[in-house]
Amino acid sequence: MVPQYWLRAFAEDGHVLGRWRGGAEHRTPVRRAAVARHFNTDPLAEGQRRVALETYLDRHVDGPCAPVLRALREGQWPLDETEHAVALDALAWQVVRTQAFRSFDEQVGRHLFPALWAQEAVGYCEERLGRPLSDAERLEVFWTAVRTAPDPSLIADPRSALRAVIRVFERTRDLLAAPARRLVLLRSVEPLLVLADSGVALRRKDGTFGITPPLLPETIEVFAPLSPTCLLISTPRAHYLPHQGLTRKIAAKANAGASAWCQDAVYRLPSMPWPTHLPLAETPLEVRRPRLSAVPAQQPPGPAPAHPEIRHGELRAILEQLSHPPTDQSDQSPVLRTGDER
Repeated sequence: MVPQYWLRAFAEDGHVLGRWRGGAEHRTPVRRAAVARHFNTDPLAEGQRRVALETYLDRHVDGPCAPVLRALREGQWPLDETEHAVALDALAWQVVRTQAFRSFDEQVGRHLFPALWAQEAVGYCEERLGRPLSDAERLEVFWTAVRTAPDPSLIADPRSALRAVIRVFERTRDLLAAPARRLVLLRSVEPLLVLADSGVALRRKDGTFGITPPLLPETIEVFAPLSPTCLLISTPRAHYLPHQGLTRKIAAKANAGASAWCQDAVYRLPSMPWPTHLPLAETPLEVRRPRLSAVPAQQPPGPAPAHPEIRHGELRAILEQLSHPPTDQSDQSPVLRTGDER
């Protein structure tokens, strides 16, 4: 989802013009564009705890980020150290707080689930038998479990997507803050840019906008249209020349990213024509199904990879809330987590 303060830069008289797959266009009030009900609410909590993440985003992300991005749209550049950090927060959150990222997370979970289920099945068989399985037995149990794994939705954790948002935000923020990267601000006189319902687009080194593999390689560029005339780019490359401004060629790349990364719609100024030669992708981005193989382990598995530390105390508390059942549900059976334990 895209914050309203971001969408308003693409609006006239409080409306944006949205184009949906198939070509249909509708004038849409800003308050109804790029939104989804209860997108960040905790489905197992009540009261204020239910909207803890949404409240955090409002107070600690959108509140500080809105004036910084407004200053960028108005031409304030370069940013001071504090403003630069806030701009990175805005970009990192916009990568993960959208339907595009949630779709990515869910697709990866579905693809990996049979293997995770099969791995659990091998351990379960060894526990029941009271002995290690032979290599041949392990492979037989593994592949049988892969073929017979249930649908992930039957046992999925409804909070895993929210935990993934928090954890991947930290990774994304660290990547965007790497010394080899820089922010570039490009401006044009006339409106050239459209805005996807994902807000940002990730462009790979080869010029494609595919979603995998992996989601965030070090060479990725993040295109963030801040207004129809202002483009912010996070890049490890040095080929953008701010004194040349936002050219039509660069705008075309950003708009192609918006078309690829939108989940449902792309928005623009109502008075701005749809960019020439910009097709709207027929379907959202898809994660390619991996080719699964298995061989007997030659050595004991190493330690499981650790998630990065959540630096903000309030965000850590929200993650803790999302990681444990509410007290009145503590006697329920645990579910297998697939979305954020990868």
